[in-house]
Amino acid sequence: MKCQVCKIKEAKTNSIVCGDACNKIRLEIIRLTNKYTPTNGCDNCWGDLHQGCTEKCKDEFRKRGEFVAELYNLVRGALNVL
Repeated sequence: MKCQVCKIKEAKTNSIVCGDACNKIRLEIIRLTNKYTPTNGCDNCWGDLHQGCTEKCKDEFRKRGEFVAELYNLVRGALNVL
C-alpha cells in the first residue's frame, strides 16, 4: 500500500504512512482540519453513519472532505517539486 501522504513510497507495515516526516504532515493536516473546518451540524453525525443528520451537517461534512483533499494535493504538489 502506498503512503497516504506522499503516494510515492510504500507505507510501513501496519501503518498508512511511509515514515516520520509523512506522519507529521498527516497529523498537521488533521490539526488544521479540526481548527478551520466547521463543526458537525448535528450531534448524531459521527454516531449513526449520518442517519438523521441535517442537510447542514451533511454539507459541512462534504466541505470538510473537500478541504482535506485540497490539503493533501497541496502537500503532494510540494513534495513533487522538492
